[in-house]
Amino acid sequence: MGVVVASAEQLLISKVLKDSSLVDAIGMGVQAKHFSGTNAGLWSWILEFWQSHSEIPTARALGTEYPSVSLGDASGESLSRLVEEVIDGHRKAKVSELMTEALPLLSDGNTKGAISVLSSGLQEVAGDTSTSRDVDLVEQWEARLDKYAEMRERPDKLVGISTGFPGLDRLTSGIRPQQLVTFVGEAKRGKSMLTMVMAITANLNGISPLLVSFEMSVEEQAARHDAYLAKVSHTGLMRGLSTKAEVGRLNKELRLRKNRVPFLLVEDIASTTTVSSLAAKIKQHDPGIVFVDGVYMMDDENGEPKGSPQALTNITRSLKRLAQQYKVPIVITTQVLSAKLSSRVSRRVTADAIGYSSSFVQDSDIVMSVEKDPDYEDRSIVRVLLSRTSPHGEVTIKWDWENMDFTEIGEDDDDDDDEDKDDFHDW
Repeated sequence: MGVVVASAEQLLISKVLKDSSLVDAIGMGVQAKHFSGTNAGLWSWILEFWQSHSEIPTARALGTEYPSVSLGDASGESLSRLVEEVIDGHRKAKVSELMTEALPLLSDGNTKGAISVLSSGLQEVAGDTSTSRDVDLVEQWEARLDKYAEMRERPDKLVGISTGFPGLDRLTSGIRPQQLVTFVGEAKRGKSMLTMVMAITANLNGISPLLVSFEMSVEEQAARHDAYLAKVSHTGLMRGLSTKAEVGRLNKELRLRKNRVPFLLVEDIASTTTVSSLAAKIKQHDPGIVFVDGVYMMDDENGEPKGSPQALTNITRSLKRLAQQYKVPIVITTQVLSAKLSSRVSRRVTADAIGYSSSFVQDSDIVMSVEKDPDYEDRSIVRVLLSRTSPHGEVTIKWDWENMDFTEIGEDDDDDDDEDKDDFHDW
C-alpha cells in the first residue's frame, strides 16, 4: 500500500491546530469556501469551536469529532505558503468549473453566453482575496494632518463627487469612494432623473460615470442627457418637435462637450445584470462613479427570487463590497412601500417604508428619500434619512420638465415658503 500524501488543505488545518495560528491564516484571506469536501467541514467546525470557546481546538478534540481524519505533519511547512496553495487550488478548481460550463455554450454557438459565464466568474475568482488592511493610527498621524490641511484649502470643501445640488453637497460633502448611497421614493418621483443629473455633473467635472438602467433604453437615456445639457424639452426632442432655437442650442452644447471623458450607459431591459457582471464592467471601463437605477430588478447570483428580501440582502451586501474593492462610489435607487408612508397627505418616507428589504438601511452609507412636496406639485424634497458620515437635513428641488431645468430652491429665492429654510452651512 502506497503512502498517502496529505493535501495543502489538510496540512493547513494541521498547521493551524499545532501552532494556534488560526487568526493569522484568516488575516491572510483564507475562508471556508477555499476548502473542498470534508476539509471544508473541518475548517467550518474549527471556526465554530473558536467562536464558541474563544480558543482553537486541540488535535485530540478534532480526533474526537472526526475520528477517521488524518491530516499529516505540517511542522516544517510555512503558513503563508500553505494559505497561498489552498487559495490557488480553489481558484484553479473554479476556473475549471467555469470552462466546463462555458464549453457547451460555445459548442452550441452561444459565444455571448460563454463569454458572460467566463467574464462574471473570472471576475469573482480574481477578486477572491482578503480586502482587509491593518492601519496604525499612531504611525500615520502626520499624513492625516496633511490631509486635513489640504481639505481646508479646497474652495468647495467637498470630500467626494458633487451631486449637482449645492445644498445636498453641503449635507453630504459629496459622494465618496467606497460609499453605497441609496435613493428611495415612490414611483415617478424623479429618482431616475436625479441620478442622471448626478451622472452628468460628474461627467462635466471630468469623472466618468457608469449608469445601469432596467427601465429605459439607451436612446431614451441619451435623449434625457442631451435635453438636460441643452435645457430643451425631453418629450419634444423625442417626438421631433424641438424648435429651431432649441436644435441650435442642442448642437452647440453637444459640440462644446464632445471631448469629455466617457459617459457609459448600460441598457438592461431584460434585467439580467448581476453583481459579478457589474464588477466585470467596472473592471473593463474603470468608471469614477456607478449608478444602478432600480436595483431591486438585479439578478441574484445565489438563485433567490428577483426582488425577494434575501435576494436584495445578497445584492446590497455585494454592492457594498464591490464599492470597497474598486474604491468607487455606487449610487442605487429603490422604491418604498406606499402603504407604510407616514400619511396620505405628506407622503413622508421613513426607514421602515423602504420596500423589499431592510438591507438598504444596513448596507448603505447614506440613505436619501425623494418625496413629493405637499405644497407644490412641481417640487420634490430630497431628505437625508440615514447616514454614517453626514448630518440629517433636506433640500427642495423644483422640477421644470419642459425645459429640463431642475433647480434647488434655496433661501435666496423669492418664494415665501422658503424664507425659513436652513442654508445648511451650520451643520
